[in-house]
Amino acid sequence: MSLMILRAGPAALVQDLGRPGHAALGVTGSGAADRAAAALALRCLGTDPGAAVLELLLGGLVLMTDSPAVVAVTGARGLVVVTTSSGSRRTAATGEVLRLDAGSTLEIGRPDSGVRTYLGVRGGIEVPPVLGSRSRDTLSGLGPPPLVAGDVLAVGDAVVGPWADHWHAAGGDPRGGIGPRAGAGPGGRGGGPDPVVLDVIPGPRDDLFPPGAWRVLAETGHVSGHADRVGVRIDPAGPVPRTSTREIPSEGMVRGAVQVPADGSPVVFGPDHPVTGGYPVIGVLTSRSSDALSQLLPGAPVSFRRVSE
Repeated sequence: MSLMILRAGPAALVQDLGRPGHAALGVTGSGAADRAAAALALRCLGTDPGAAVLELLLGGLVLMTDSPAVVAVTGARGLVVVTTSSGSRRTAATGEVLRLDAGSTLEIGRPDSGVRTYLGVRGGIEVPPVLGSRSRDTLSGLGPPPLVAGDVLAVGDAVVGPWADHWHAAGGDPRGGIGPRAGAGPGGRGGGPDPVVLDVIPGPRDDLFPPGAWRVLAETGHVSGHADRVGVRIDPAGPVPRTSTREIPSEGMVRGAVQVPADGSPVVFGPDHPVTGGYPVIGVLTSRSSDALSQLLPGAPVSFRRVSE
C-alpha cells in the first residue's frame, strides 16, 4: 500500500516520537511538535505509538491512495475532503477516522483554528529511519526531506490493535480535549481574546531571576513572528528582568525550555531545538503546554503560569 502526494502544502513532514538520547552527538530529539495530537491519530487507528505520521503546517495536503486505507486526521481544526475514484465527494473534519477506497484522494484544507494538522494511516508511514527515528529534524536536516508533489510514501504494518470505526473527537475537539486553550486564563488587554496559559515548571536557572520576572511572565504577551519547530519567541508585556545580563556557560537544552536573553524576550524551544544554549532557562513548559504552543499563530496572546511538577 502506498500514498502518492499530489500537493504538499506549505510544509509536510514525516514525524514520530523522535530520536532522544543523541545529544552527545549534537543531535536533538525532534519528533511531532504536538505530541498528543500525533499520538491520538495513531491510537485511534490501532497503530504502534512509535509509528510515523505526517505533520502538516497550515494544511494544503492532497494525496491519493492506491489501496484501501484507514486514516485519522487530528490537531489543528479544519475541513477535510475525500473524493472517490468515481468522483463522489464527501466532507469531513479534523478529529475523524476515515476509510479510503483504492484511488481515493484526501485533501486537508487550511485550518480554521491551530497551525499543525496530523495525518495518521493505519500501519504507519514507512520511511528509512535515521538514528532510530523517522522524524525530520529541520535544524540539522536529519531524516526524510519535506514532502513534495510526486513523492510516494509506503504504508507500514505497525498494527497493534483494532481501529476505532466511526470515531469522532470528544466534544468536537480534534485534540481530544487536552492541553491549555484560549479562554483558560485571564482576559487579554483591550478586550481581545483570552490568552493561552502556558504552565512552566521552574528551573534549572530560576535563581538568576528576581521575583518580578514571574510577574512579567504572568502578564499577557504574544507569539512573535519568529516561530518554527526550532523555537518560538514571545513578545512579553515588558522585558523579563534578570539579576545579571551576563551570559552563562552553555548548558544542555530540552523541548519546552524557556530561555531569557539579555533583551528580556523569552524564547521557548521546540522539538528541533539546539542541544545547548547560553541564556539562562527560567523554567520548562509542561508537555501539554508545549503541545499547545505549537498550535499558535503569530500574534496569539499567551501568558505563563508557574507550577510545580
